Amino acid sequence: MSIRTSGRPLSRYAHSAVLLCHVALVIGLWLWATPLTGFLLVLPLLIAVPGLIRGRRYTAGWMTLLISGYIAALMSEAQAVPSRHDLALVFSVIAALEFAALVLFVRWSARENGVARI
Repeated sequence: MSIRTSGRPLSRYAHSAVLLCHVALVIGLWLWATPLTGFLLVLPLLIAVPGLIRGRRYTAGWMTLLISGYIAALMSEAQAVPSRHDLALVFSVIAALEFAALVLFVRWSARENGVARI
């Protein structure tokens, strides 16, 4: 069973959203923190880039676990440091959107490729 919207599989839309959110999160966190801290913040995200670009479901699956940690850390940063509240909240929303896009990408691409029901 193939899920399509105007000739394009839905998983491609989710994949595009994942890449867009991922790039925004990497660049934003890099610029937000000091150079060394920024590098340490984005290093785990950079490791996943080749798999995300290729559209691998396995990479997207484990990225959901990693992104959930970023969401929690950014939400606690927004609560704990009032001067950084707005920007931390923006980054946590971007990370939450990436999480949702990752889940949708895994589900839709599995369904489109005839993998057992997830």
